[in-house]
Amino acid sequence: MMKFLKITGGIVLGLLVLLLVLPLAFKGKIENLVKEQINANVNARVDYSGFSLSLIKNFPNISVGIDGLSVVGEAPFEQDTLLYLGEFSSKVGLMGALSGELEVKSVLLNDLQVNAIVLADSSANWDIAKASDEVAVQEETGEAAAFKVVLESFVMNNANLRYHDNTAGIQSEINGFNLSLSGDMSAKQTNLTIQSLIEKVMVDYDGVKYVNGASLGLNAGIGADLEKMVFTFLDNELKVNGLVLNLDGNVAVKEEAYGLDLTMGTTKTDFKSLLALVPEEFLKDFEGLKTEGTMHVDMKVKGDYVDEEHLPAFSLDLGVENGRVQYPDLPESINNINIDLQINNEGGSADLTITELKQFHFEIAQNPFDASFKMLTPVSNPTFSSKVAGRIDLSSLANAIPLDSFEIKGLMETDFAIAGDYQMIEAEAYEQINAQGKLALTNFAYQGADWPLGVFIRQSVMRVTPRAIQLESFDCQVGKSDFGLSGSLENYLAYALKDGTLKGSLRHYSKLINTNELLAMSNGTEANAETSDETTEVVEVPKNLDFVFSSQIERLVYDKLDIYRANGKITVKNGVVKLDGLNMRLLDGSLTMTGQYNTTNMQRPFVDFAFEGSELDLNMAANSFSVVDSLLPLAKNTSGKVSPQFNYNSLLSADAKPVMSSINGGGWLRSKSVEVAGSKIQNSLASTLNNESYRKMRAEDLNINFILDKGNVIVKPFKTKIGGKMVEVQGTQGLDQSIDYMITMPVSRKEVSKMAGSFGFSLPTSGDDLIVDVLVKGTVQQPQLSFGLDKAKKQIEKDLKKEGEKLLNNFLKGF
Repeated sequence: MMKFLKITGGIVLGLLVLLLVLPLAFKGKIENLVKEQINANVNARVDYSGFSLSLIKNFPNISVGIDGLSVVGEAPFEQDTLLYLGEFSSKVGLMGALSGELEVKSVLLNDLQVNAIVLADSSANWDIAKASDEVAVQEETGEAAAFKVVLESFVMNNANLRYHDNTAGIQSEINGFNLSLSGDMSAKQTNLTIQSLIEKVMVDYDGVKYVNGASLGLNAGIGADLEKMVFTFLDNELKVNGLVLNLDGNVAVKEEAYGLDLTMGTTKTDFKSLLALVPEEFLKDFEGLKTEGTMHVDMKVKGDYVDEEHLPAFSLDLGVENGRVQYPDLPESINNINIDLQINNEGGSADLTITELKQFHFEIAQNPFDASFKMLTPVSNPTFSSKVAGRIDLSSLANAIPLDSFEIKGLMETDFAIAGDYQMIEAEAYEQINAQGKLALTNFAYQGADWPLGVFIRQSVMRVTPRAIQLESFDCQVGKSDFGLSGSLENYLAYALKDGTLKGSLRHYSKLINTNELLAMSNGTEANAETSDETTEVVEVPKNLDFVFSSQIERLVYDKLDIYRANGKITVKNGVVKLDGLNMRLLDGSLTMTGQYNTTNMQRPFVDFAFEGSELDLNMAANSFSVVDSLLPLAKNTSGKVSPQFNYNSLLSADAKPVMSSINGGGWLRSKSVEVAGSKIQNSLASTLNNESYRKMRAEDLNINFILDKGNVIVKPFKTKIGGKMVEVQGTQGLDQSIDYMITMPVSRKEVSKMAGSFGFSLPTSGDDLIVDVLVKGTVQQPQLSFGLDKAKKQIEKDLKKEGEKLLNNFLKGF
């Protein structure tokens, strides 16, 4: 007995040792095999943090595990992880492995992360498989190892999948994907059980989130004939948010097709079940909604699916009958909701699909709204027809739907119909498209975060024909600004359907336009009278607009400037706004302006204007335009009126300000009289010459010609009378407000005598004024004065010579 026990104990001990030793013996070989196969077949960095092999964990099966598996592609995707798997484990049959046949019985995936990316050039980060000629083919002798899947369970926990396609403008995400599949898949016929849940699904196409946070769940029993590859749906339930659907029928996997015979329909027929499809962001307080009415969703698919040209017959019937929705704490409800949507295809090509919204009707406060739509031949030549008719009191809409982020009211009336096909659009035969109708707004008001000033449209009436939209009236108020428009818009179908050019001829009238408010609002700043210093941006003029405006503005506020009775023609075309003979009253005078604001190249936007003014107040100009203050800082110390004519062009920076180094142009300035007082140049001159009269000077008969060169003002020599004396001025002023002027002026001998040391002798204080060059350098804020006395010296030498001759003549007369 003891001998038997010893032998038995030895066998058991040996088996235990064998179970511990065998995994260690095979682990290295299996791990090397896995690495070799991966590296031989992919162009990517594949790594993992742990590899395990055990016979004890699931004896008599082998447990294989990999932790922290990551796959990172090569350039240009070397910074993006294509796949990360926190944990992978599989159960493999031991007996099969020893006999050379791998039997995979279970698979577990935990924390799977997939990040699929398609770049604009169509390259995809999952395209990592090596080309066939890259993979070294080795001929092996002997029989190939068999691989057999006899799954009993497949479990995936917390998978997150992301797909970003830059070629199509699609972003989609699946978050919290959990799947459990169980059953004996080694049998020819078996029943499979599927339990799956997706917490959130997001689909964004071209910036619009068509699915935002929807949840999906499927609990299903499937009868599987694995020999004939026919799968029959038994008891099952598909949930889409709160909508519950039942799926019946079967799917057959054929050699070159999928045989489908499926029906899907609602198990709950209350209207609220359909509303559960709407993402919570767009349907607030869903649980508190009061609803009435019934709904149904029926889908059928029957036939073989081969490809897009060989489809099975399919149909969708979605309907709502006598629906009603009322939000908690709101007085109004949306009533008589009736929807009838039909999609049918008899089988074959996708071009045979017929989509028809036969009815879409609802009422708010006895105001009805109806719409219908139909589309045929969606692939070869989409042929469409649609009608919209209704009357909506937007105040009632706000009483029926919570509008937390904005306020809206007014009356909207519409009666519009359109019918045509895509070939008409391609051929630009827009006159063949039947578009007729009217849209009217009365006392429309909107205010929200995007329009903090609020928009009020007292009345707007548009009538539509295939060729044009007639804008019969448009009376609008935005903040303090008002806009009245009438005219026509042509080619609107090409603009809306094919990015064509919208043409228009409009008449515009405004009593007041406050550009400070409008610019502040467009940049998201608080709109008030003090916003003139807020940062603005260059506004791009759309290149597919071709407008002619006949404009009249009674008052326009820009920066610190008030402009009155502005009228003229404005054209907008190819990204350019052109002014043609715009006349206005401003700065106590008048101004005519022509030119352009050009954004054809948004990398180099520019302005190019010509001005001709009459009797403009120069001091008002300096206090109204920052550019005038920069170019002519003395203007703030000047009173008087000028008549200018000049050309001005410059590039614009991103904040819509002139690029000073690019300013060019020139012109002239005329004035009968201007007075300059208190400038630092004058104060310095008065202190140096000890003459207070220089602190205030009046110039008469000004005729100044100047050039703008890369932002520098070059003043050509000009003469003017100051205090009855003729003065000549010339010089330049730089971008940094540096100055380099020469003022040639007569100065009394008394004043010059203070600098007599420069002559080397004393200077009599009596006699005619001396001509002195006053050299002004430095900056406007810190001017530096010096005096050129060459002209004075020559004049004194000449006077001394005359005086010597006179003395000599008097001396000779004495003899």
